[in-house]
Parts: sequence; structure tokens; C-alpha cells
Amino acid sequence: MLKRLLILVAALAVLIGVGLAASAQASDFTGSMWYRWEGWDNVDQDGDADDAEASARLRSRIAFAGDVNENADYNLTVENFRVFGDPASDVNSIYQATFTMRDFLIADLDVTLGRMPVAYGRERVIGVEDWDLATNILFDGAHGRYNFESGWLDYFNFKLQETYGSKYASGSGDDNITGLYMHYDASEKFWFEPYAMMMTHENWADPDLDNDRLMVFGGLVDYVRNGLHFYGEAVVQTGTTYLPAERDLSALGWYTGLFYDFDSTIEPFIGFEYNFASGDDAATPENEAFFSPYGSQSEYLGIMNVQGWHNVTAMRFAGGFTPIENLDVAADFFLFTEAEDTGADDAIGSELDIKLNYMLNADVDLEGGLGMFTYEDAADLYAAPGDAMYFVWAGSRLFF
Repeated sequence: MLKRLLILVAALAVLIGVGLAASAQASDFTGSMWYRWEGWDNVDQDGDADDAEASARLRSRIAFAGDVNENADYNLTVENFRVFGDPASDVNSIYQATFTMRDFLIADLDVTLGRMPVAYGRERVIGVEDWDLATNILFDGAHGRYNFESGWLDYFNFKLQETYGSKYASGSGDDNITGLYMHYDASEKFWFEPYAMMMTHENWADPDLDNDRLMVFGGLVDYVRNGLHFYGEAVVQTGTTYLPAERDLSALGWYTGLFYDFDSTIEPFIGFEYNFASGDDAATPENEAFFSPYGSQSEYLGIMNVQGWHNVTAMRFAGGFTPIENLDVAADFFLFTEAEDTGADDAIGSELDIKLNYMLNADVDLEGGLGMFTYEDAADLYAAPGDAMYFVWAGSRLFF
């Protein structure tokens, strides 16, 4: 039944995409399909072996949404992901199931319960990693937003991993996150977002141990004026873990970027971004390794997801333009090095990403590109140098 429904949805999406069935779209029924063919070459960095591989992937979503007496609304989004030719990859899941109460108890306070995707700011700390079609960063719990004249204030309490059925036997408990996040518009051109979060992991293996606890404090600023765009974010992590041994946590991550949009019909832009994430110093008992909690990285640290926001300094050089209407061409070049000095060669490598995006119409988006990663670190924790690793993709997104 589900396969027949997906075939029907695919046909409807194509018809809407070419403008032949626009009248079939319902206000409380929407959907999307993201198809991508991707090919890899030299994934293991062995220049003497041919390890090319390719696959075609499809992610489909159907959403049912509506209002309840004008003071509440609901959203149910189901998802199917598959790799063509691999029956084991055919997975159905609930992407979102929420109920939102408007003006709950007091004016301008909205409370949402259920499973939801959550994204804040530039999505470096909490975001949705859409690029990896098979992986969703989803949050189960409660989310409240109080709206005021110049912004909003959020409170959230989420469960990230539910292991009730096995935690007593395995010793692995649940992961939880709670926090406050605020957005404030200081002016039309400048806004900032401070936040504070607490993440915990329940240690069921030893009842005498406290739960692991990580405090996250950070802030983001964004300024745009006359084609100039400046932004930055800093994140401090502190806390204690108890397994396999008690260790204090003290880590830092930050980034800043400066972009400029030229006043031209082809809309050219250039930009530079610097990223930093502390690494673990083996000479001290504290854990100083920074990890992005639940963020998306593809947009900022390379589309290939080789290097994460952890023990790294990364310089990003960006540029792009619109040669014809609806076609965006962009390129990113990254230089990665280790943040923690190991005494050996600290270079990690470089990545070049060339990305194309063409809006065929309001419902059909075509995309493609090339990624190339070259390792430079022969003596440390990364793969030995060899031929460059390549990633090529082409696909489309349909909305209906």
C-alpha cells in the first residue's frame, strides 16, 4: 500500500512541477521528494585500488497539517528513505508529529509537544542535516516560544535517545537536552542570539555515579549592510563525564565570516570564514575536545562531511554568481589543520566544492556538483596521503 502511495505521490509531484496539476494542491496536504545520484571515487585513499561506487537515493515526505479552532494546529509528516537496488534500505519513519497551542495560558506564548525538527541560527549547534538524506536530527519533547516586539525567547526540553527497553541490561541511559534560546533584533541590519543549554547522559551501569552533564553557553551575531555581511558565533562547553573515568570538560568552538555581495545583474559574491574547535590535550586531565552538539556541518565545513567541527582550524574561501536567471553557481575551498599541536604534521587536508542549483520553477529544484578532498596528514590520526577523494552528485527536489 505504501509503495503504491509513493508512486502516486511521485506522479503528482511531477505533474505539479511542470505546472499541469497546480489545482490538485490542498492547503493542509503538502509533500516533497528529494532524489540524488551520487558517485564516490578513491574513498579509502588507496591510489592503487579502484574503489569507485555509486548509488541513487530518494527521500519522500508527506505532511498533513491544519488548524484546530484557530488557536492550535497540528503537523504529521511521514517519511520514506531508500537506496535504489537495496531493499534493506527501504525505511519508513515519522519525521514530525506535533501539536501546537497558541497563546497558551498567556498572550504570545506558543507551546509545541511531540517530535520535531529544530534549527537555530546558522544551525552549527542545533540544526537539521538535510544533506545526508538518511539521517535526521529530531527532538522529542516540549518546545515553548514567547514572542515579544523585537524577537522571541524559546524554552525546550528534549529527549535525544530513548533506550528504555535496554538501558538496564546494557548500562546505557538516555540523552536529554534542555535550554533557553533567544533571538533579538537590535535593528533591521543587526541581530543576535544568546543561548544556554544543558545536556545529560544517564549512567545506568553504576547507580553510585552521577549523570554525565555538559553545559553549553554561546551567542551568535549577524550584521548586514550595503552588500556587506558579517557574522560570528562562540560556544563554550563545560561539565563532567564519569565513564569510563571521571573527567572534567572544558572546550571552545567559534567561527566568524565576512561576505560581500556586489551590485551587479549576475549577483556575484565573495567571502571568507574561519572556524575553530579545540582539541584534547593529552598532557592535562581535562577533556578539552569540542564537539558540535547536534548541528549540521555540510554547509560550512564541506559538503563531503569528511571533517567535523572538532579539533580543527578551518579556513573557507567562498564565491559565486548567477550567470543566468534562476541558476546559482558557487564554490567553496577549505584548508583544514588540527587545532591541538601534536608535535607532528598538523595539516589535515583541503576540500574543493563546486555547487550548481537551478530553479526550474517554484516546485522543481535541480542541483549538482563536485567535491574533492585531498589528505595531507601522514603521521597523525588521518588517512595517509594518496589520490584525492572525489564526490559527484546530481539530483532534484520536488515540492507539492
